[in-house]
Amino acid sequence: MASFYTDHDVALQLAMLLRQHGHMALTARDIGLERAGDHEHLLTAAQHRWILVTHNRQDFFLLHDAWRRWFQVFNVSAVHAGILILPHGLPSQTVQLLEDFLLSGLPLANELYVWRPMSGWTHRL
Repeated sequence: MASFYTDHDVALQLAMLLRQHGHMALTARDIGLERAGDHEHLLTAAQHRWILVTHNRQDFFLLHDAWRRWFQVFNVSAVHAGILILPHGLPSQTVQLLEDFLLSGLPLANELYVWRPMSGWTHRL
């Protein structure tokens, strides 16, 4: 089973449903970060090796790109457990999308994927 962290943009119900499916799932609210910036959500998830789940594509594209480039330039090994960006929708469907992703075997560490209804999971290079 996986460990997920949902930022403040994701419905609280998703974490509850993930827990019902046997996953560890925390929300920004659970740990007092409901007002934190996106950079703090990424750092928190990385420090705990939690997969970050969000709806906020634009900001996390920027943060993920910066993360990868800066650590490469500084020659530092820093890993986040992955970022999964989902469209707004019903949490019960989202749980299935996340579980399908986990079963896909796609690499997740230091990677970002976006779910698009017409094409499925798209990898951000």
